[in-house]
Amino acid sequence: MIHPGLAALEKWEPIEYAAGYRARLAAIPDSEIAHHCWRCGWEDADTEALELDRHKCVLADGGEDDYAETWGLLFDAGGDARANGVPFDEGRTQPWKEGWIAADINVGLAGIED
Repeated sequence: MIHPGLAALEKWEPIEYAAGYRARLAAIPDSEIAHHCWRCGWEDADTEALELDRHKCVLADGGEDDYAETWGLLFDAGGDARANGVPFDEGRTQPWKEGWIAADINVGLAGIED
């Protein structure tokens, strides 16, 4: 028998993911009692926001930055965002944009757009 709390994790809710994503970008704090999908969206947006700020600081200090440490995480966050209904945003990191576009292409090729 699966514990009821674990069973709830099996059902993915894109609306909750998008709500969590928007919450982080609006500076709403993380919530321990929020839906699992909401928290995943919040955490992806948190990674994106922190890396975007770090990237801007590196560039402002005259450095170069290609997201070597976090490129994969940001790419995956962009793909997750697209898959869960978060719109494309020019203000995001380059890896996020590439992940979003790759997911968008896959959705179009699979013909699974809602």
